[in-house]
Amino acid sequence: MAAKYSYKGVKGSKYTEGKIEAINKDEAAYKLKEQKIIITSLEKISGKEEVEEKKNKVKKNKKAPKKVPVHEIIVFTKKLETMVRAGLPILETIGMIRDQTEDAGLKWIIDKIYNDIESGTPLSDAFAKHSNIFNNVYINLLRAGESSGKVDLFLSKLVVSMEKDEKIRSSIKGALTYPIVLLVVATAVIILMMIYVVPVFQEMFAGVEGGLPAPTQVIVGMSEFLRDPLRGGILALVITAVIFSISFAVKKNFKLRKIWHKVILKLPLFGELIQKSALSKISMIQGNLTAAGVPVIEALDISASSIDNIIIKEAMIDVKRGVFSGEPLSKLFENKKSIFPMTFTAMVSVGERTGNMEEMFDSIASYYEEEMDATVSKLTEMLEPIMIVFMGGTIGFILVAMYMPMFQMGGAL
Repeated sequence: MAAKYSYKGVKGSKYTEGKIEAINKDEAAYKLKEQKIIITSLEKISGKEEVEEKKNKVKKNKKAPKKVPVHEIIVFTKKLETMVRAGLPILETIGMIRDQTEDAGLKWIIDKIYNDIESGTPLSDAFAKHSNIFNNVYINLLRAGESSGKVDLFLSKLVVSMEKDEKIRSSIKGALTYPIVLLVVATAVIILMMIYVVPVFQEMFAGVEGGLPAPTQVIVGMSEFLRDPLRGGILALVITAVIFSISFAVKKNFKLRKIWHKVILKLPLFGELIQKSALSKISMIQGNLTAAGVPVIEALDISASSIDNIIIKEAMIDVKRGVFSGEPLSKLFENKKSIFPMTFTAMVSVGERTGNMEEMFDSIASYYEEEMDATVSKLTEMLEPIMIVFMGGTIGFILVAMYMPMFQMGGAL
């Protein structure tokens, strides 16, 4: 007979309580999590539970994780915000979330944060010890929440910020993945035709009088080259080595990486996509940090550190340096017209004149987020027909070239 448990918790923003049957406490907790209930109390009231012998994940994972999935951090922050807003003490909240967390790396980190807070460390300082997981924006907003007594408000801002950031990242990945997959498929189909299909036709037309037509000879020659281990094999190795060498050099050499980032920004649509995603991210971070009362120079520095593209990062650093001269932000952004378009500068200028920079930065972030979505749609619409034409044209040329000897023979008859 299953054991019966009495529980109390938070569902949405309301307290809830009741009873649930399960073979043990872990299964009861799992069932409640499935119902989207954040558990505050879970006690056995009757029956006998089955004890599972398993080691505590926190103790098992002795090393600090290098990375935690972004969605796990978002879920953790959502739970923290909901329970703090419901009025639960911070330490008790973090302890309950730790016990409900399944990701071993995040569980280890939450346990460390719990121990630090228990020993008297401020909340933001406990999180700051794990800067590889929680970035500057996260720590600064937590700090602002502590100093203002509105931790739940700034945690809510963090959730929105991380979700938007993840959306931007997913949009860029989606836009880049589609053409790459199509190109790989097209290349694979062409190579398979060259290696397996063309030789069949070559053997079939080996004794054609007057020789093969020029296009057929070209395709046959390419097929023989690819099938020859000494020629095609070496070419494949050389191409692979060149790609890896360039990739490694760009990753390790700052000057090459800067040139590459500059080239990316000049690409049609791709460059526009990178630029708009960066502007949306910068505006989102600036808006949140302004609301948190972070000084302008520090906010610009944090925004710059969050951008991957070196050209945009350096533009932000130049803007930060210009703040010392006393010029308004809109003027400093205007000096970098190649990175910050007139729309961006004009909206910042409006924010300065109205004195509501937080709201204006939020508006800019929303504007460029919509612009970025439009660019992704445009890029997809443009690349799809190009790749289809490329695949159809190339494969069609190979097939026509291989059937040309038949047409030649038919004409002779």
